[in-house]
Amino acid sequence: MKKTKGGNYIEWTPIFDIKNTGYFAGVDKEGNWYTDTAEGLKSLEEGGVGLLPILEMKRTEFEFYLSKKIKSADLKTDVRLPELVHKIIRLSIGGSSYWAELGIEWLKESEIDSDLESQLNYLIENKKHSQNFRHKAFTKIKRYERLKISR
Repeated sequence: MKKTKGGNYIEWTPIFDIKNTGYFAGVDKEGNWYTDTAEGLKSLEEGGVGLLPILEMKRTEFEFYLSKKIKSADLKTDVRLPELVHKIIRLSIGGSSYWAELGIEWLKESEIDSDLESQLNYLIENKKHSQNFRHKAFTKIKRYERLKISR
């Protein structure tokens, strides 16, 4: 049991140490992700910026690492991994250029939705991030649009 930022206690399972900080990310019995902070557990909806260092791993390495950790913690394999990955990518794209460039590398065209497409188009047009990021975002949007048409 661990105290949340709001003062409630929940039963959760820490899954991985975030960049050896002593703070963990983990899941509750329903598969909801939380990050352990000095203020208590925070759901992904409340934050999650502390998860961004995950992007320094290759996505395939992270998915392998995470599936191993989930199996060793004896959790159900459907712990909403796509939700975690999607949140990390969205956080990265809204952050600094460093995180945005790592996040765009993780992003698969099939994971783009209309909201994310709008956000990426805004960043491309306003040149908030590097040319490299804008080019990759533009390419992913074009591929996403082709996928949409072919469905």
